[in-house]
Amino acid sequence: MDTNKTYKKRTSFWPTIISMSLVLFIIGLIGLISIHTKQLLSHYRNNFEVYVYFTLETTAEQAKASEVEIKKLTFVNSSTFLDKEIVARKEIQSTGNDFIKTLGYNPFPHSLEVHINAEMVDAQTMTNVEKALRKIANVDDVKYAKNEFGKDLLTQINTNFKTVELVLLAIAVILLLIAIALINSTVRLNMFARRFIIKSMQYVGASDWFIIKPFIGMYLTYAIVSSLIAIGLLGSIVYLFEKQMNESNWQLFLPQYGLLAGFLLLLAIVIVLASVFFSTRRYLKLKIDQLY
Repeated sequence: MDTNKTYKKRTSFWPTIISMSLVLFIIGLIGLISIHTKQLLSHYRNNFEVYVYFTLETTAEQAKASEVEIKKLTFVNSSTFLDKEIVARKEIQSTGNDFIKTLGYNPFPHSLEVHINAEMVDAQTMTNVEKALRKIANVDDVKYAKNEFGKDLLTQINTNFKTVELVLLAIAVILLLIAIALINSTVRLNMFARRFIIKSMQYVGASDWFIIKPFIGMYLTYAIVSSLIAIGLLGSIVYLFEKQMNESNWQLFLPQYGLLAGFLLLLAIVIVLASVFFSTRRYLKLKIDQLY
């Protein structure tokens, strides 16, 4: 008899755990994609470069004086001075062609590699950034990433990322609704199988809370175990991905991973507790002949 009960508990336990874990894993996977998509955009913005070219007549001292003025601008994070003589030597080394001897002069101007503050990196503010840089003394030209058609590449990247975010959000909402429905259905089916036990306890004088409490404890355990399995699977995905890419950046995402893990755990607990409570209350209100 005891062996029979243990077997029934196990057969009820594992299908519930597996179904809940898979649902939570899929939602977590969307969360991981979202985290890394935002990180990719943040990395691009933090490394966005604007090149400032001075006139050919500008001396190194004049260019450096202009750099001091540029560094005072609020949108500038840092800058690197590119001496035209060093640039020319590197170009000659890479091409093997001494164009200075051919032309009789160095065609490269002094220039700056300017890093813009991440919050300023969008299409609208970059127009103002370009205008402000062009007003600095001795500046001849300002350039930043554009595609082969001459269109602002930054605008395209931002638009693409916004589209990806909207698509991920839509998928996440759909999966969340599916998760709620599936977990709720799993709990309701298990509670349906125990409906006679619930009614029997009520008939012998047990209070509603006394009846509901053990089911809440049981399904709370299910929720925690399912969440831990889903989180473990997601951790394995991150590990395998970084191993494949020969990277070790998981420490950078610990706060985001922590929030995602917490969300999955909270989601499982809330859905399970709500499902158990309302399912149990439903069977407590039914008459014995309505249970068949």
